[in-house]
Amino acid sequence: MRLLSFAIWALAALSAVFWLTRLLARSDAAPAHTVTVNASTAVAAADLSRLLGSTRVLADAPTPPAADTRYKLIGVVAPRSAAATGLALIAVGDKPPRPVSLGGVVDGSLVLLAVNHRRAELGPAGGVATVRLELPAVPEPNRSVRAAAAAPPPTARPPTPVSPVTPMPMPPGSTPNRNPALTR
Repeated sequence: MRLLSFAIWALAALSAVFWLTRLLARSDAAPAHTVTVNASTAVAAADLSRLLGSTRVLADAPTPPAADTRYKLIGVVAPRSAAATGLALIAVGDKPPRPVSLGGVVDGSLVLLAVNHRRAELGPAGGVATVRLELPAVPEPNRSVRAAAAAPPPTARPPTPVSPVTPMPMPPGSTPNRNPALTR
């Protein structure tokens, strides 16, 4: 009976210690260089198509339709093949953005006709695109340039070769005896 009582109290104590450490632990403070992000902060987006293996060649395309200012493209999920469906995150007016799949109604009679890596095309169902929305271009990253040094940096010396150890000559008349117990 005492052992069962001890086990129950040990479990209760361990549970109390666990929950106290969870409740009293403080998270690390954010570093000084962090920036809070809100809806008005520009989001960095990049065209990673070349990095991911796309070999598309830009041909002379027809003039794109003018973008309507009521629609704002927030993000896209482009399909890898023509058989797959894509999604676009589109905000209409002051409403929050919502996901629209290919063929889905965006606003009124406008449907999502095509989704590319950085673009979404809207138009009437079964018709030609009348509105083309594109994600904003990504600014060029800042690159630091190393200042030219007056002298080249010192190079490390190669290690000096170590010669093999040569045994010392033994005095004449002595025999090598490494273990005295073996000489008896």
